[in-house]
Amino acid sequence: MAINSIGGVKPAAVAFPTPQVQRPGGVGGGFGELVGKMIDEVNDKQLTAQKTMNDFAAGKTENVHDVMLAEAEADLSLKMLLTTRNKLVEAYKEIMRMDV
Repeated sequence: MAINSIGGVKPAAVAFPTPQVQRPGGVGGGFGELVGKMIDEVNDKQLTAQKTMNDFAAGKTENVHDVMLAEAEADLSLKMLLTTRNKLVEAYKEIMRMDV
């Protein structure tokens, strides 16, 4: 079906984004992979903070700033992960409460 112009105004071409479909065995990441990466990053930051604190306690490093920075970054990333999880659980519960 063609849309004719009205009064000399041509209809604008509208480009809709093409949704990316994740197929089994396909290329690209899905939601589960994204969450897995997020958990791995938080775990890495926790391990880095623990190693930094152990090095400081053993006297291998003198820089208190790096120790506190690593600990604060690990704490903040864990809080963000927990907040994201809580929001996802609430969204799931809300969807389950919907009438079909």
